[in-house]
Amino acid sequence: MALAARTAPKACGIDSIEIAVVSGKEQEKLAEKMEQIAKETGMVFFRINGAQVRNSEVTVLIGVQGKKTVGLNCGSCGFAGCEEMTKAGAAAKSNKTDFTGPNCIFKVADLGIAVGSAVKTAAIHNVDNRVMYTAGLAAMKLGMLKKCSLVYGIPLSATGRNIYWIAPAEH
Repeated sequence: MALAARTAPKACGIDSIEIAVVSGKEQEKLAEKMEQIAKETGMVFFRINGAQVRNSEVTVLIGVQGKKTVGLNCGSCGFAGCEEMTKAGAAAKSNKTDFTGPNCIFKVADLGIAVGSAVKTAAIHNVDNRVMYTAGLAAMKLGMLKKCSLVYGIPLSATGRNIYWIAPAEH
């Protein structure tokens, strides 16, 4: 999965993807952080996802350094050009949102392609997995991928039942 994410196509051939595989104590910290976020925000799905991470064999983290640009000045980030986006990012104060922007749209697309390549590889090998924004946010708050402005977590499980599928009665 990490190899698939690393070799996935990147805009202008510029690689800003970061990858980590966590297990054991690191994975337990991740699950605990997700549960803490659930308590702080009242968002129950963080608790549910935290339990799923805890019950997984490993969690793959894939993030991107989204504040870097590819220099196309396309304006897709909402700014007139890359230089303006970079200045706005440097001036941005931490707010109450999960992620701070702006992020280069091409870097965000690179992250999506890398994550898609990774989960495709897991699926080819019949490994149950789920892309989790919740695990990525917790990983960022724990400083697991320090250079990244966006992160997703992908827990992996190989059991007789897909632990990421929850029947309506289980909510």
